[in-house]
Amino acid sequence: MLRQEEELYCGIFDSRILRKGSAKSTDRRVVFYELELFHEESGVSYVDGNRYPVRRGMLLCAKPGQIRHSEFPVRCSFIRIGANAGDDRELQALLASLPECTYLTDPKAVEELLGLFAGLSAHQITSLPPEQNMLRINAELLHILYRIVRLIRETPEDTSKRSVSRITREVYEYINEHYKESCSLEILSKAVNISANHLHTVFTRDMDMTPFAYAMQKRINDAKRLIMAGELTMLQIALEEGFCSQSHFNKVFLQLVGVTPIQYRKQLLEQY
Repeated sequence: MLRQEEELYCGIFDSRILRKGSAKSTDRRVVFYELELFHEESGVSYVDGNRYPVRRGMLLCAKPGQIRHSEFPVRCSFIRIGANAGDDRELQALLASLPECTYLTDPKAVEELLGLFAGLSAHQITSLPPEQNMLRINAELLHILYRIVRLIRETPEDTSKRSVSRITREVYEYINEHYKESCSLEILSKAVNISANHLHTVFTRDMDMTPFAYAMQKRINDAKRLIMAGELTMLQIALEEGFCSQSHFNKVFLQLVGVTPIQYRKQLLEQY
C-alpha cells in the first residue's frame, strides 16, 4: 500500500495546453511507474525506442529506468506511482509485470477506466484526515489495477498489429536484428523474398515511415542510451551504431532529434 500522498500523482495531460507550440517532448528517464490511458487517436509515444501510435484506449505502462518521449499532440489520463510503491513488494511486482502497451478495444471498458482514473484524481482533493484519505486512495488504486489486469487479459496480444501486414512484420523483425548493418531496400527485399518497390510501399503505409527511416531511428535510439550512460566518446558511439563517421552520425542525430549529440548530452546533464 502507498503510505503518503506524495507517492501518487494523477490527472490529465494535454499537450495542446501544457506544451503549446511543441512538436514533441524531450527524452527523459522514467522515475515513477507511469500508467497512461489515451483519449484520442493522435500522436506517437516512444518507450525505450519502441514506437506506439496513439489510439483512443491505448494503455501505456512505463517503468522506472526506461527512456521515453512523445510526438504531439497527445491527450491522456495518467497515474504516477512512486518507484518504491510504499515498499509494497507485491504492488511493485504487479506494476512491473504490466505490459508496456495494450490497445483496449472495448469502448465501454475504456470509458469505465477513464472514469476510474478521474475518480482517483478527484480523491487527492479532500478534507478527510490524511490517514483516512490514504485508505480510500489505496482502495481506488487497487481497484483500477485489478480492472487493468482483467482488461489486458481479455485483450488479444496482437491487437495493436491487426492492421499491419505480414510483409511489414517480417521486415520489422529483420531490421530489429540487423539495423546496425546495411538495411538497403535490396537487402531487405532479398531477406523477405519480395520486390523492393512493393516492400517500400507496404512498410511505409503500415509504419508511417520508410524502412530506412525506421533503421536510422533504431540506431539513434540506441545512441541516446549510450550517450546517457556516458561511458563512450561520440566517435565510439557513432561506430558502435554502424555509422561510417562521426560527422554522419551528427547529421542524422540532428535531423531526428533536433539537437546535436553534444547538445543532447548537455540537456541530460542539466536535468540532474
